[in-house]
Parts: sequence; C-alpha cells; structure tokens
Amino acid sequence: MEIHSLSQITPIQTAGVAKTQTPADVTKDFGAFLSDALNQVNQAQVDSSILADKFAAGQIDNIDQVMVAGLKASNMLQMTLQVRNKVIESYQEIMRMTI
Repeated sequence: MEIHSLSQITPIQTAGVAKTQTPADVTKDFGAFLSDALNQVNQAQVDSSILADKFAAGQIDNIDQVMVAGLKASNMLQMTLQVRNKVIESYQEIMRMTI
C-alpha cells in the first residue's frame, strides 16, 4: 500500500462556482421574480377573459377550453393572494419582535 503526501493533491478549482451576490443583487432578482409572477397572473386573467368573450360571441364551441382557462386564472389568483397574506403575516410577526 502506497501513501501519498498531501503536497501531491491538487487544489480545488473554483472556475465553475458562481460569485457571491450582494444583497442589492438578490433584491433585484427577487423583485424581478415577483414582477414576472404577477405579470403571469395578469396574463392568465386576460386570456381567460378573452376566451370567455369569444365563447359568448359564439366564436369558440369548446367550453372545456374556456373552463380550464378560467380555473387556471382563478387558481393562480388564489395562490397569489395566499402568498401575499403570508408575506403580510410574516412582516407583522417581525414587527412584533422585541430587539
């Protein structure tokens, strides 16, 4: 059995490791994420409304498509409201903490 000294071990390469982000960078990324999420919820609501209008005008015969779009928009809005409620609840809890 052969024992090698530690000097023969090569150092770990950090070329593929991302640099540490600053709090400002993280805030920008999180803000962009929230903005994109809200835009997606809004777009789902708009798409649902357009499909409902087309169905009412007789341009679409498939009610399944209209119902799925409406339920998708409704679920996305409910999830957004629940996240908002949790954020507000967390903020209130932090404000009640004593320093």
